[in-house]
Amino acid sequence: MDVADVEGFTSTSVETYVLVDVSTRRPDVYIAPGEELRGDVRQRHDEYMSRVGTRPRNPDSKHTKIEPAEVKQWKSGWKRFD
Repeated sequence: MDVADVEGFTSTSVETYVLVDVSTRRPDVYIAPGEELRGDVRQRHDEYMSRVGTRPRNPDSKHTKIEPAEVKQWKSGWKRFD
């Protein structure tokens, strides 16, 4: 999943995110608690920026991404809706 604006994403108060990985034949669904997901995204983004300093292609970009491996603990987490 691409996040166009990491600052905007991490400053929201969404309680639960439903992420869908459509890159496979049978899409996988991840049900993530908002606060934990935003914290994880913020941490990974900050670590990346610490490594690269300035974005190589577009220094003004606020883009980040969420990979399926980074949210695997929430795969098929439908129990959040019980």
